[in-house]
Amino acid sequence: MSIDVDYHLLVPTYGNNFNTCFYCGCIASSHDHAPPLQYLPFYLATKEASEFLKIPCCNECAEHLKACKTGTLEERRQFAKNKLAKKYDKALTIYEMWTEDELSALDFSLRHSIEAGLKLGAETTERINFPGFTYEAAGMQQNVSYTTPEYFNVFGEQFSTFRAALDFASKAYRISKNTLKEYFADNDNNFESAINAIHKEMADKELKQQMKKRCGDFAKQHKQSIIFVHKQVDRYLSENEDITINDALEKLYQERVKPALAR
Repeated sequence: MSIDVDYHLLVPTYGNNFNTCFYCGCIASSHDHAPPLQYLPFYLATKEASEFLKIPCCNECAEHLKACKTGTLEERRQFAKNKLAKKYDKALTIYEMWTEDELSALDFSLRHSIEAGLKLGAETTERINFPGFTYEAAGMQQNVSYTTPEYFNVFGEQFSTFRAALDFASKAYRISKNTLKEYFADNDNNFESAINAIHKEMADKELKQQMKKRCGDFAKQHKQSIIFVHKQVDRYLSENEDITINDALEKLYQERVKPALAR
């Protein structure tokens, strides 16, 4: 039995998908095999999951998939998309971080570079999001399920793309895109959690700066150890969340410093 008989050609059901890469939507100029040809004896012997399909694809996806050993169409589709995302990571980052409106302030060489990245990033995003198409193989039609687009919420505002949500959140909450993207990944891929985490960190940093300055001024004014002042203020704040640093310093003065001066 020849390999050509073992594999069934994946044929688009509709004419507008002819000569189209099933994985990314580019022009198909090659074929991929699920499972890979070199591993056919293994799949025949082990009966591992495989669909024995010959899939139209572009040369780039075919090249990426040479390293993929899996035997199902969906596994190979995901592998190809991951490879595209990794290869064009810089362009995708530029596409997420920049908009056309932000280019006017740049000098020519940098603007030209960013414009090229935006274009490549947009093309790559479209390829990664390509859902495939309905096809026929071995006389049977297979419908490709088009998943509902993922939406990104930013405190009541809804966006269909990460890029649009990132741009809005960055401008609305005055947070750099790089910082926001990092915190988004570290907070369950949730913009609201990321923004709250950033604001909390900023508030904690501001509190530490205020503590350092006000405790230092207090210690100098009343000739106290700055370590002693810090410890006492920390204790007062931990005991009562409703008081401020100034309240804690006043309490320290009334309870510890003033009585000591009166002796």
